[in-house]
Amino acid sequence: MKTAAIASIMAGLAVMGLAACNREPAPAPAEAPAEAWVGKEVVLYLPDGIMKERVAVSDLAPYLRAAGSEAAAAAKAQATQPGASGMLLLMVKPGQRSRAWIVTGEPAMKPEVAEAVIRRVEAVPAPSVREGPILVGLQFDAWGGGAAPGGAMAPIPRDWYAHFPKDGGALDDALLAKVWPE
Repeated sequence: MKTAAIASIMAGLAVMGLAACNREPAPAPAEAPAEAWVGKEVVLYLPDGIMKERVAVSDLAPYLRAAGSEAAAAAKAQATQPGASGMLLLMVKPGQRSRAWIVTGEPAMKPEVAEAVIRRVEAVPAPSVREGPILVGLQFDAWGGGAAPGGAMAPIPRDWYAHFPKDGGALDDALLAKVWPE
């Protein structure tokens, strides 16, 4: 009786095994598309003491959230492109004036995508700042990301380097006035 039960179990396993061999393989699960924009870190380009003198955190935080949301919405409205990683730089001057720049590594973000993001972000009402400009970066990955911009932890646009003296320099009010003149 024991032998008959074992034989019956073995026969059932053999039938199941044969049935499995005749099946088509299950389709691989589709990969979810990479998000168009993922915000990562906030980077202060000026010393903390200067930032605190010039803008209240209670004013800056909502501005940065709104700018990040607009950047994400602008990226989502664009056609998918190869992944890019970088920094969205936001400069705010007294009088609630703002400008934005995008710096990416390789592959670079398509110019029309960067322009669309910048237009949306520059439409966000800027906070009040005192005594001089502030410069903040919003680090991001777009469409899964790419290589980070080379160089410094806090990258700047390549054309800004032309404004530094040959022996180096600092990212200060004088440089910011050169990259965004009045």
